[in-house]
Amino acid sequence: MTYPGARLNLLVVDDEEQILELLDLTLTMQGFHVFPAANGPAALDQLARHAVDVIVMDVLMTPWDGFDTVRRMFDRQGAALPPVVFLSGLARPAVMPELGDGVISEYVVKPFRPSQLVEVIERAYLRGQQRAP
Repeated sequence: MTYPGARLNLLVVDDEEQILELLDLTLTMQGFHVFPAANGPAALDQLARHAVDVIVMDVLMTPWDGFDTVRRMFDRQGAALPPVVFLSGLARPAVMPELGDGVISEYVVKPFRPSQLVEVIERAYLRGQQRAP
């Protein structure tokens, strides 16, 4: 049986340990390979060490929020940064940071169904493939 996320590498970032563990378990069960990170600095480290297809990131975190973390990632990787899917319990903000060429691909409001998240991740991956050089 082929799982929807088969062979995609995800960097999953959330500063709430239980949510990070739940996302890791859920996405692994869907066939994704997950690199978990508990905050922005850990996410930068994971991104430097692993080839990542899509980044799934919480918005409200410390010490850096999700937007600041993505800006720092973009400063290091530019257009090579994988597409980003933001997760938040808050409604989508009116203004999202512009990082060039569609890096921020999706915004998912918690709570969500696992199937919804998988669908959004796959859509973000396909968009990332379209913008790849």
